[in-house]
Amino acid sequence: MRTEREGLFVPPLTFARLPYSQDFSSADIAVLGLPFDCGTHPTRVGARLGPNAIRQESVLTLELIEDAHNDPLTALSAIDAGDVNFSGGGIADINSFYSATEAALSAIFEGNCTPVTLGGDGAVALPQIRATSKFYPDLAVIHFDAHTDTYPLKTNDHFDNATPFTHAANEGLINVSASVHIGVRAPVNATASIKYTENLGYRVLPWSDISELSVPEVSQLIRSTTEGKPIYLCFDMDFFDPSVAPGVATPTPGGPTTFEGLQLLKELAGLNIVACDINTVSPLYDRNGVTAQLAATVVMECMELIRCR
Repeated sequence: MRTEREGLFVPPLTFARLPYSQDFSSADIAVLGLPFDCGTHPTRVGARLGPNAIRQESVLTLELIEDAHNDPLTALSAIDAGDVNFSGGGIADINSFYSATEAALSAIFEGNCTPVTLGGDGAVALPQIRATSKFYPDLAVIHFDAHTDTYPLKTNDHFDNATPFTHAANEGLINVSASVHIGVRAPVNATASIKYTENLGYRVLPWSDISELSVPEVSQLIRSTTEGKPIYLCFDMDFFDPSVAPGVATPTPGGPTTFEGLQLLKELAGLNIVACDINTVSPLYDRNGVTAQLAATVVMECMELIRCR
């Protein structure tokens, strides 16, 4: 349960003023920061700074909750476990980061606790899937993103933020046919990346195909693919249109509004969400913290999905 404290800014900085702890066996949910980005984007870096930006803005999100009966932090026991034990950054350190993250997620699962992670760029997905699949066989993925992050490999040891779901499929970590990518788009079109992703067995719901559907209709498409499976929920913040979420690594115009995105999350209540990953906040490009605050709201909605599963 969240404990009340005097004042808003009390060290250490934690999500929504949750108690700082790594006693996973005593909690239902553990928030974990994954401060890593590959540093490969030609002009925009800095998602490694995302976890604490989300924590900072979560104070405002917390104050917006009006009904304690619908507050997942009241209904569940939640802690903030700090950041993964890792020093470094950039593509050269990706394997060390993967090992540290997989170990950290495994410790949370061993405590019969559900991880909710704060990224970091899209590369943070693969070690989380590796860990989650060990505890939840037949794992499915729901991936909200403007990109599939399922691009062809240059070599077998090509690991970056564009390939986590390629490796997840190739390593046999997930039930690919029960997994879905939602929101894919590009400045012209995303035909090549969609085709490659579908050839690996994934279902892809491009934003151009679903934007005219109602939220319940889109939800039903997702449910028809994933229902009955344990689900790793990955939410890349560039799923939203950059007019409402500018502070991301790869802003891609033509996406959903905050209302559409949050309503779609709410419609997933009842699915068996076993891990949540909210990533790609880049505070260097986030004027007034609007993307980080929206990410904090996504975190709260994901916690509510865990409560309702």
